[in-house]
Amino acid sequence: MEDTKAGRPRDDSIDERVFEVTRELLVDVGWDDMSLRLIAARSGVSRSSINRRWSSKAELVLHAILGATPDLAPFAGTDRSGWIAWVVRGSRQLFGRPEVRAAVPGLLLAMAENEEMRRRLWADFSGPAVALFASDSAGLEHDAHAIIAMAAGSALFLGSIAVEDDTDALHARILNILTQAVPSDGKTPERESHR
Repeated sequence: MEDTKAGRPRDDSIDERVFEVTRELLVDVGWDDMSLRLIAARSGVSRSSINRRWSSKAELVLHAILGATPDLAPFAGTDRSGWIAWVVRGSRQLFGRPEVRAAVPGLLLAMAENEEMRRRLWADFSGPAVALFASDSAGLEHDAHAIIAMAAGSALFLGSIAVEDDTDALHARILNILTQAVPSDGKTPERESHR
């Protein structure tokens, strides 16, 4: 891939070095003490190179922990129940990672201050998964968004506040409730009751 700003080939190894150091620093020093200057020093990448690639510490952290685009491979070949199972499991895995736990408080504050970044994060990461869920039935986008919000919200809450209840059994129950809420034919009890 060509770097149009610099006029020379983009060195993708820079991104990987910066991401790795960012994840390490989140765990080692935390959000507040991690700076772009420290990331540059530890990664051996110039601060100007970092600033050209990411507009802020928050954007860099989001890319380091989530990637530039969502990984849709786990959804391949799944039905709606499989889609829900992956959203629940993937949310738990994501919010269970130490670097994500360390980043969440700072990212929440950064997104509260940057409406565009918050909007872009939700659209970029929910949009493709929602499209897969609702691809064969109109009107399921709202259900898909609700499932993502409930799965991610419960994973965040259990992993950071209700840690005593962050058990396989409770996550299995959450999965069961969400799966029952949206039958495989896409008809929710709410929709059926309005007919």
